[in-house]
Amino acid sequence: MKIQILLLLCYFSVTFSSRPLELEFVCNSYQECSEEKTQLVQICNQQNRQKWDQKCVQKMKNDFDGISKYEELIKMETRSCIDLDLKEMNISFIGNKDKNRFCASYLFNLPDTNGDCALRIARAQNRCDALRRCCEPAVRCEQQTMYSENGRTLSGLQEEVEIKMAECAQHEELRPHPEPQPSKVDKSIKKQRKIKIIESPPFSLCLKYLQCQKDAHQMRVNCSKASNPHTLDGLDSDDISDSTWQNCKKSLEEDYYLMNQRRQEAFAYLDKCVPIANVTREFMITDRICRASTLKDRKPRKEAINCHFEVSRKRKECALLRDCCVQADV
Repeated sequence: MKIQILLLLCYFSVTFSSRPLELEFVCNSYQECSEEKTQLVQICNQQNRQKWDQKCVQKMKNDFDGISKYEELIKMETRSCIDLDLKEMNISFIGNKDKNRFCASYLFNLPDTNGDCALRIARAQNRCDALRRCCEPAVRCEQQTMYSENGRTLSGLQEEVEIKMAECAQHEELRPHPEPQPSKVDKSIKKQRKIKIIESPPFSLCLKYLQCQKDAHQMRVNCSKASNPHTLDGLDSDDISDSTWQNCKKSLEEDYYLMNQRRQEAFAYLDKCVPIANVTREFMITDRICRASTLKDRKPRKEAINCHFEVSRKRKECALLRDCCVQADV
């Protein structure tokens, strides 16, 4: 049976690589690939969660349900946008022969499902990235939904949940004792403090936000290296004891250099763009709250905390600063 399926896929691959591919079929395949990759990531995350992570997920069920709701809304928005673009483009097939051959190879050659989670996710991501390039409207539509009201809401929810998870996991890891009785929990609930709002944020907060983004990125890279030196972030390390790592490193060094170069260019672009952004002509992000607490300098915590928690804490600081800088959204 498996041999018949492989032969059938080979037949379709050869046939369709010589015949123009239908754009709608390519875009549908890309979205199916994205959905499969998302499901694979969720399964792998569940397998890798520690005991305290499971407790935290249960505590934050409503938060995760909210994220799922907005993810579905964004999928529907993206699908509608792609369908509309395909109609307006008035192009039904991929005309370029080289692109047609490239897309066909990823459409009909399914990735290997063997190996650990990281390898399977990387293969799925590689296939989805290729199909994304084949579906012309995908990039524009995804960017449009990312900056839509639902997209911004989802981004905020994900940021908030990530911070909550880091704090909860840290608490459960350090204090694995049973949960207190409900009566004690009720007594320990503190009243929410009123948020002081800055009506006219100073531009210095924009500069502070840009620096925060750079610092947060460097903290994440350092944390990734410390957690596992054999990652993309740790590609500049020298581990002569592992020959496999050395071979992988050599093959990826050029891509690693280009990736860092593009990242530095992105930071440099923001540094130049933010001071001259015209917020009166560009779209404005509504319902943003600039807290007065962002003016205060954050003091480093004295107790020892793992680097993942520190990265989440830094990202939370950057998120608060971003609410004080409309130019960053522009």
